[in-house]
Amino acid sequence: MLDLILVGATGFTGRRAAAYFKEHAPNELNWGIAGRNSAKLIELANDLSLSESKIFEVDLLNKDQVEELVRNTKIIVTTAGPFSLYGEYLIGACATSGTHYLDITGEVGFIMKMEKKYGKAARENRAKIIPFCGFDSIPAEITLLHFKDKFSKEDQVTIKSYYTISGGLNGGTLASMLNKFESGEVGEMNDPRLALAGNEQKLGKPDAPQFFGFDRKAGRWSTPFIMGSINSKVVYRSVSLFREFGKPMFESIAYSEHTKLGKWYNPLPFLSQTLTLLMLQFLMPFQWFRKLLKKVGPKPGEGPSEDAIENGFIRWHAFAWSDATSQTQEVEFSYPGDASNKSTVFFLCESALLLAASIQSINSDEHSLNGFLTPSTAFEDGLLNRLTDRGLNSSRS
Repeated sequence: MLDLILVGATGFTGRRAAAYFKEHAPNELNWGIAGRNSAKLIELANDLSLSESKIFEVDLLNKDQVEELVRNTKIIVTTAGPFSLYGEYLIGACATSGTHYLDITGEVGFIMKMEKKYGKAARENRAKIIPFCGFDSIPAEITLLHFKDKFSKEDQVTIKSYYTISGGLNGGTLASMLNKFESGEVGEMNDPRLALAGNEQKLGKPDAPQFFGFDRKAGRWSTPFIMGSINSKVVYRSVSLFREFGKPMFESIAYSEHTKLGKWYNPLPFLSQTLTLLMLQFLMPFQWFRKLLKKVGPKPGEGPSEDAIENGFIRWHAFAWSDATSQTQEVEFSYPGDASNKSTVFFLCESALLLAASIQSINSDEHSLNGFLTPSTAFEDGLLNRLTDRGLNSSRS
């Protein structure tokens, strides 16, 4: 049995994840790759110096093949999206066999449907199902981890994060985004309690997001962040899970994300952000527009150039405060690499390596948390510490 199998390894993100494991995985980690195209798998395996026994051809829409794949490993790591199209058999097989699972989805509604269907099996079989391990939503999760000890469990806490990003979009990310509109999941995202565990956790009300304005907290012009509706649901789920597990963080939490523009008004970034937001809000619901994006945008397996990926970056500056004190806590993080590709691979692979490094103690610990988790509830402070040790820059207060 292998320690870990990377599914979707021949895709654009999958190839980068495979290269990351080759460079950074410890020598003793016994890992393999899986995908639907045997010729591409063999070519990739040769590049990675992987033996034939570590190559698995699998059709993710074939339940028997997926179940056979999962029986060969302790951990499944998958980049094969859209996950609502290709992820159910994989999640179900992991939940029923006790195999741990990580992915990079931002499809919150889909994951909650899977939790209702397979959550009991995952808990009973001691499987950790850990979605949201990419740019959605590791930055939000480690921001939460940073602030969790800055306040008491009686505090009503507000967290606001301001992002600056540079980089490109790959075809898989675009396909997942389009599928959210085609599946109807976008409508579910209006409910802040969509992903909560139980009904005990209170949510505060974030400041009404300005479509465009000067934010005094950040001292910058800002707009709503495109991923904010996803990441807020994951953060709220994490806080509610911590409460359910007997580790309450805050009495209530209000979380929001924004795109940081500049200290002085500049019409160019404003127009760019405005067009993006208008496109998502008013044009994406139309089938003709989605067809146009499919035609002109990157296809699955395609993505930005290596220069664009390497020269991209992500930075975010987060503020937190409570009703009980006027003191504001803050933290800044950054990573050299674009969000959709290099950063996502870094977050996913380091999460998987963290899990693999502790799997023996996890599997023997009767009190280890299992079921449908989030990155912060699965790894707690170990995640933040590992990422900062491996290249995530931070300036913590």
